[in-house]
Amino acid sequence: MAELIAVGKDEKQQWWQSIPEGEDVLLGRAPRTGWSVPWDRLISREHAYVRLVDDQLEVRELDTARNPIFYEGEQRKQFLVAPDCEFRIGETTFRFELHKPAPSHRPTVVEHTLAREHVSAPMFKNASSCLEALCKMPKLIQQARTDTDFASQIVDLLLESLGGAVAVSVMQYDGADGTEVQDPLLMRWNSREEAVSRFRPSRRLVNRAFDKKQSVIHLWTESEANDNQYTMSDDLDWAFCTPIPTNSDERWCLYVSGKRTFSGIQDVESPDDLMGELRLAELMAHFLGAIRTLRSLEHQHSSMKQFFSPAVVETLVSKEAELALQPREGPVSVLFCDIRGFSRKVEQSRDELPLLLERVSDALSVMTSSILKYEGVIADFQGDAALGFWGWPAQMDDSAVQACRAALAIQAAFREAQEDPDNPLHGFQIGIGVGHGNAVAGRIGSQDQIKVGVFGPVVNLASRMQDLTKAMGVPILIDEETAAVVCKALGAEEAYCRRVACLRPAGVQASVNTFALIPTDDEELALTGEQLRAHQAIVDAVIGNDWGKAKELLMEMPLTDGPSNFLRNAMADLGEAPADWDGAINLQDKSGCQMMAYKQGKGEA
Repeated sequence: MAELIAVGKDEKQQWWQSIPEGEDVLLGRAPRTGWSVPWDRLISREHAYVRLVDDQLEVRELDTARNPIFYEGEQRKQFLVAPDCEFRIGETTFRFELHKPAPSHRPTVVEHTLAREHVSAPMFKNASSCLEALCKMPKLIQQARTDTDFASQIVDLLLESLGGAVAVSVMQYDGADGTEVQDPLLMRWNSREEAVSRFRPSRRLVNRAFDKKQSVIHLWTESEANDNQYTMSDDLDWAFCTPIPTNSDERWCLYVSGKRTFSGIQDVESPDDLMGELRLAELMAHFLGAIRTLRSLEHQHSSMKQFFSPAVVETLVSKEAELALQPREGPVSVLFCDIRGFSRKVEQSRDELPLLLERVSDALSVMTSSILKYEGVIADFQGDAALGFWGWPAQMDDSAVQACRAALAIQAAFREAQEDPDNPLHGFQIGIGVGHGNAVAGRIGSQDQIKVGVFGPVVNLASRMQDLTKAMGVPILIDEETAAVVCKALGAEEAYCRRVACLRPAGVQASVNTFALIPTDDEELALTGEQLRAHQAIVDAVIGNDWGKAKELLMEMPLTDGPSNFLRNAMADLGEAPADWDGAINLQDKSGCQMMAYKQGKGEA
């Protein structure tokens, strides 16, 4: 077996690779394919090709390499490296090794598989050292920010605590149970002796530990230390591998190796003198597994909290999570929020797109935080828009009220931002549509990708309501089912509902009595009590086909009132009520009164 070993300035900047027969392998700091040496900035992204040729390593420097390659003290462009010789690029040394199996005999390596009760029975060899190691664990857990940091610190702690250990490693492998390990995805190791610079864990031992799901120990004599199936260094004569319990497809293990004094071949038949080391390693393995599991759950919770309220998260992490995720039909409230005129802003900001993207991210954050604050679920993002819903995973009696409170919170944040030119939301206007109805909510998607979402006519209705906010000149529109609940539930200090029209939005078959949800403290949208009653009379007249009365009353309404302008433009576009008039302004197609309605003072098509 031929191998290339890379060693950087730092003791943890190391790897080894098995060299394939007759293939060019690209070597560099970050090659497209091949072997990377990410720690050395003096190595070019793609620096050289290496190839195994007749038990020697051929090295060919690329023309694009920025720094020279040194071999035998001289700069070389192309050269052959003999076994057990080295070359250097930048601050990294590369050693070529060739291991050939012994031709005449098979070494005697004794394997012991140790069940947990065997490991738990012996006393710790050095109880004070083990206790000191355990006392250091809380600080390590607190300081380590990543799995890699934690693994490195565990390695150093074990090496310090295990008197008989010479080298310790934490390794992560890919692949499901039952598959043989290849090169580790992650390996952090350290040794107490420089002589173990070529420490390489035995794949056979690692595979046996993963297969058995137990600690496995190999013992051998010094004279048998050259078979690469078992032993990875002349300076070691025992090694054990302990799997780290995990709840994922990744496989992690602790690998500890050392040297003891043998009086004869019979010594390899018993690992009793190593049980203290193995017991502490098993304990550390379970600590490491528990911390990884905890951090994995914390990461999942953190990710889920970006899309679900705390109450929903608790449901999804419970034992009934799989059942809760199943699509379920029932009443839901849907909120659709969109930034108005966003396409125009993109066009205007073509030279400052990163800044615009950052502002849009801030806007979406306001939308999502408000939805989550009022116990909603984030179903989707569509560029500059957010879709939230209520009534899943558990049915909510106040879903419509919570949706409307989220809408009012979003609108308040954007309205406040207009008073501060430095606010990233300054200049953004929004439209929000809220609908209530029957839908299917839960895990929805294709075979390749799934997400939590909501599906049904009410989603289209909320989207159309949002579209119409611009034509109506109001920030929030809700349907009649929502208004019937919200008008009674919201306090006078929060908001009030104003019926603005009976519509048949595009894509919606039934007519919809549409209401504006007006914050009580919004002076720009405020009307007197008399004006509100007049507008209600106008809506009744339009629905009842008394357009003459409606037009007469509209003359008394402020020209700045969006809903009045909408009705005024819709009737002007139609001229008179159609013969089959049912009271609903039909917005089914892309022409006619829909286009006319969008010509009112504040809106654009």
